[in-house]
Amino acid sequence: MALKKTEPRGKAFWPILGLLLALSAGALAWVFTPEVLKFLDRSLPSFPNVTPTITWVVTGILFVVIALVFSLVVALAVPKRKGEVNEVKLAKERSEMVRGKAARKVRQRDINRQNKAR
Repeated sequence: MALKKTEPRGKAFWPILGLLLALSAGALAWVFTPEVLKFLDRSLPSFPNVTPTITWVVTGILFVVIALVFSLVVALAVPKRKGEVNEVKLAKERSEMVRGKAARKVRQRDINRQNKAR
């Protein structure tokens, strides 16, 4: 009977943390939207007049950018699981493959000899 591997305790809260991250990204996007619109109006001479649609579009774009930055930071901060493959296991697998290949070669040679004898 194999023992079931238990999940890490903190992993259950990841969806809640993701929701909090998304809410904070939305709040930051909403706060920074007026400043970004002012910056775009100053730097782009052909920038259209600010309408609610443009405000929502800029807020959406800011939300996506901030959420991507947050996701990148989280991905870099999470500890990586070490691989279960090590050099000893790789060497054993390779030697087993070599032995298996040699055994198949010997079997094929025996089969070929038996076919020639007929």
